[in-house]
Amino acid sequence: MKVILLFLAGALIGALVAFSAANTFGQRHAWPRGVMAVMQHHAAALRDARKQERCDAAATAPHWRILAAVGGDIEPAYASTGSVEPDFRRQAQAFSAATAQFAAEPPRDCAALDQALPKLKEQCDNCHRDYR
Repeated sequence: MKVILLFLAGALIGALVAFSAANTFGQRHAWPRGVMAVMQHHAAALRDARKQERCDAAATAPHWRILAAVGGDIEPAYASTGSVEPDFRRQAQAFSAATAQFAAEPPRDCAALDQALPKLKEQCDNCHRDYR
């Protein structure tokens, strides 16, 4: 009976330590995941605005501003998880530059948004193709 209780106590303590370690390692990647989640949300909001034909600058400008602001966090967020390759840095800067341009001058109609959205998708795809 003593052996069984010691085994159960050891298994419980081992499970708690493993859970704690997994949680700690998971938090290390919380910032990069959060950055990507916020950008994904605002890119989807821009696509939804196009589908609903709410393409005016007043409707899309907040999303472009947030994409530009959060885009500036890509490199620091991923640098916190380890080294950042020069190509990754270049792609992150290209994304930031593109979104900053659209934040400064948001598309004013659906035709302009139709030109901007593929450029945004291209910037995302360039990096995801190499680093996802």
